[in-house]
Amino acid sequence: MLKRILKIRELIIFLCVLVTALVFYLIQPGATNRFLTGDNLKAILTGLAPDGLIAIGMTFVIITGGFDLSVGSTLALGGYVASVAVLGGYSAATAIALGLLSGAIVGVINGLIITKVKVNPLVTTLGTMTIVRGVVLVETQGRVMTGFPQSFRQLGEGAAMGIFYPVIIFLVLAVIADLLLRHSRFLRQNYYVGGNEEAARLSGIDVDRVRIVMYVITGMLAAMAGVITTAKNDSASPIAGTGAELRVIAAVVIGGASLNGGVGTVLGTFLGLLLTGMIANGLGFMSVSFYAEGIITGLILIVAVMIDQLTGERARGLWKLLTTTRSKKMERAINVAMALIIVGLLIFWPKGGAQNAGVSQVVNAEADANEEYVFIGKSVSNPYWVDAREGLEDRARALGVKADFRGASGTDVNEQIKQFEDAMARKPAGIILSPSGVGITTMINRAVDSGIPVICVDSDAPQSKRYSYVGTDNYNAGKQGGELLGKLLNGKGEVFLLSVPGEPNLEERIKGYQDALAKHPGITIVDVGNDRADANEAAKAARNILSAHPNIAGVGCVDSGGGEGTAVVLREKGLVGKVKIVGMDRNDATLNLIEEGVIDASIAQRTYTMAYMSLGMLYDLHHNKVRMVDDWRAAGVLPLPTDVDTGTVVITKENVDAFKRKK
Repeated sequence: MLKRILKIRELIIFLCVLVTALVFYLIQPGATNRFLTGDNLKAILTGLAPDGLIAIGMTFVIITGGFDLSVGSTLALGGYVASVAVLGGYSAATAIALGLLSGAIVGVINGLIITKVKVNPLVTTLGTMTIVRGVVLVETQGRVMTGFPQSFRQLGEGAAMGIFYPVIIFLVLAVIADLLLRHSRFLRQNYYVGGNEEAARLSGIDVDRVRIVMYVITGMLAAMAGVITTAKNDSASPIAGTGAELRVIAAVVIGGASLNGGVGTVLGTFLGLLLTGMIANGLGFMSVSFYAEGIITGLILIVAVMIDQLTGERARGLWKLLTTTRSKKMERAINVAMALIIVGLLIFWPKGGAQNAGVSQVVNAEADANEEYVFIGKSVSNPYWVDAREGLEDRARALGVKADFRGASGTDVNEQIKQFEDAMARKPAGIILSPSGVGITTMINRAVDSGIPVICVDSDAPQSKRYSYVGTDNYNAGKQGGELLGKLLNGKGEVFLLSVPGEPNLEERIKGYQDALAKHPGITIVDVGNDRADANEAAKAARNILSAHPNIAGVGCVDSGGGEGTAVVLREKGLVGKVKIVGMDRNDATLNLIEEGVIDASIAQRTYTMAYMSLGMLYDLHHNKVRMVDDWRAAGVLPLPTDVDTGTVVITKENVDAFKRKK
C-alpha cells in the first residue's frame, strides 16, 4: 500500500509543499512570524494567478508531447487588444472577449503550423513568440497604455471575501480543468496522443485536431492572463509577460508532467506553482539575497526533471544505492544520524539568522530587533544597482535595522508586483521602490492604505499615494546629456539615442535630450534605439543603426547599458574617437571605457545617495523623528518632502579615477 501511495506524484509534491511551509515557518522569528498567515497565502496566490492560468493550458500542451514558448508574448497581445477595445469605447465584456480571441488566433496559428506544416513546436512557438511581441511593440511604439474605466479594472482589482478576482478565476478554472482532464473523453485523448502518437492515430483519434485545440486553449488562457493583469495594473505594457514561458514550463514539469508527453495533471501543476511560489516567498522572508534565488529555483527544476527521467527500475536502483550498505547496523546508524541532523537544523537554526547574513549591525536603542525595510528595484541584475544596494546596507547598519534588497530581474511590471505582494505580506516598516511603470500604482496605494509607507527612488509614480520621490530629475539629466553631446559635436552631425521604450524615467531623459539637441539646427536625431537596458542588446541596436546611418557623429544613452554596447560596436568598426558617446551612470565597465577614451563622458546619478536617504527618511517617519506636528497621521500632513532631487555628476577622463571602486 505504501509503495502504491508513493507512486502518486501529486502526493509527493504536496508533501514537499507541506515540508517547505513548515521549514520556513520554523526558521522565522516567533514574534514576527507571518509566513503561515492568510495574508501571506493570499499574496502568494495573487502573484501566481497570471502564470497559473497559462500553466493550465501549458499542462494540456505538454501532455500531448509539445510545448508553447509564445505564451508570454500572447499575454502581452491579449492585454493590448483588450486595452485598445476598452479605450475605444467598447464595453468591458466586449474588450475581454476580443482579448481572448486574439489569444485563440495565436493558438490556431501555432497548431496549424505544427500539425499541418510539420514544423517542430520549439521552432514554431519561438517564431510566433518573436512575431507577436514585435507586433505589440510596433503597435504601441513601446509605450504603456493606461487610463481604463473602473468597469474594466474591476476584473483585476475586485475581490470577494478578501480574495481578488484573478485568484478566484484561476482556482475555479484549475478545478474545472483538472476534473475535465481526468473525466472528459476528449481531454483524456491528450494522454494517448502524448504517450504514443502512432497508436493514437491507429485507434481513430484525430491527433491533429487534439493538438490544435490544446494550442488554442493555451493561447486563450495566456490572453486571459494578459487581460487580467492589464485590468489589475491599470496599464498594458508591451513587455508584459517576458520570461513567463520559462516560469510556467518549470512549474508544470515540477508538478509531474513529463517533457516526453503522456503524463501530467492540472493538480500537479498547481502544486508545482505553489511550491515554487512558496520558496520564492519564503526566501524573501529570510532576506536571502535576491541574486541567489535563481540558483535555488534552478536546482529545484533540475531535480524535478531528474525525477521525471527516472523509470521505475532506475528509481529502485537509485534508492537501493542510497539506502543499502553491507551492514544493517550501519544503515540504522546513518538513518538515526540523518534524523538528528534534520531535527537539529529545525530546532537550533538561528531565528532570523538568514536575514542580513554577513551584515554587522550596530546597537540602536530606538530600533526594534525585527524592524525591517524592503527595497524593490527593477532590472536588479544590472550593475547600476550595486551603489544603491551599498547605500541601503550602509544606512541599515548605521541605524541597526534590517534591510532587504530585491526586485525584478527585468522591467516587466508584473514581476515587480509579485515582489511587492510578498513584501507587503511581511508587514515591513517601509518600502523603497523603483517603479517599473504606472501598473505598480495600485499596489503602492494598497500598501499606503494598509499603513506601510512607500518612497519611490530612481523612477517615480507621481499618480500614486507614495510619500516621496528621491532621485534624479530625469528630464534635467537628459537635457544635461544633450547639452554635453551638442558641445562635443560642435553643434553639427547625425546622432542616435538609446533607451528602453515605455520606461517613464527614461522617456523623460529622452525628452530632455531631444529638447537640448533641438537648440542645435545642425544636429539631426536619426533614430531612438531600444537597448533593453542591456549592453548586449545595446550593441545589436547600435550595430543596426550604424549600418543604416554610416555618418553617425554622436550617441546619447539614457541607461548604463547603452554606452557599453555602443563602445563595442565602435571598436569593431574602427570609429573610436570619431563617434562621440555620452553614457549614463558609473558602473565599472563605463568608467573603464571613459578612462580608455572610448566613451567621452557619462551623466552619473547619485544612486547610493537615493537608497541611503530614503531608508533614513522612512526610519525617521517610523520613529516620529520629523516633528513637524505631534501626530502627522492625525493631522493629515506628511512631514517628508514630496520630491528630493539628488542631482547628477558629469564623469570625464579628467575625474574618472575618483569614481573607481577601491579593490
